[in-house]
Amino acid sequence: MAGLGVTQIRTYEKVGFLPPAERGPNGYRRYTDEHVDALRVARIVIAGYGWQPALDVMRAIHAGDRTAVLDLVNAAHATLDHQRVRTQAALDAIESALRPTTSHLRTRRLRITEAAAMAGVRPSAVRFWEQQGLLQPEREASTAYRIYSPEQLRRLTVVALLRDVGQRFDVIRDVLDELSQGRPDQVRRALHERLDILEDRTWRCIEATATIHRYLTN
Repeated sequence: MAGLGVTQIRTYEKVGFLPPAERGPNGYRRYTDEHVDALRVARIVIAGYGWQPALDVMRAIHAGDRTAVLDLVNAAHATLDHQRVRTQAALDAIESALRPTTSHLRTRRLRITEAAAMAGVRPSAVRFWEQQGLLQPEREASTAYRIYSPEQLRRLTVVALLRDVGQRFDVIRDVLDELSQGRPDQVRRALHERLDILEDRTWRCIEATATIHRYLTN
């Protein structure tokens, strides 16, 4: 009925997507309409939330823990919203990196703690990205402290945002090279594609939430 193999059904029950099945006199599992319905819901929730969040939701449903279900549903939507916001922020950072720097910002130079705070990351992350060749800060002559110019601050912002949305270092290097040459088309296209993917995931997340609501109220 579900289009799944026997082993898959057993696995779904074992991990908690389905409620436990009773056993007949011969030891065989006996599945009911309740299990079929739970399986249908589980597959929709997996498509919307991902495997582990969906499993957590189904376990909470079968345990009768309504509060936990609501918390998990809210977390699933919040995660998607965070990814969307950060992806849009990465696009904004690309556009910002291409705009001419004002005379005030052209003279601003920050040490690593201030630069990291502006980018919303830890100084240790900034140092690591420097080791990966993504940043090339100057050194203060008297103290040898790292000094970040406006150009390096823009690079740092782009790196932080692209890492936050899961981009690999090799991709980020290409992006930085494109930006330095005034050719941001590839990264713009990649980020717009990610926004499209997140929009599709959002619709599936909404469908999953609606399915959970029907399942709990019927």
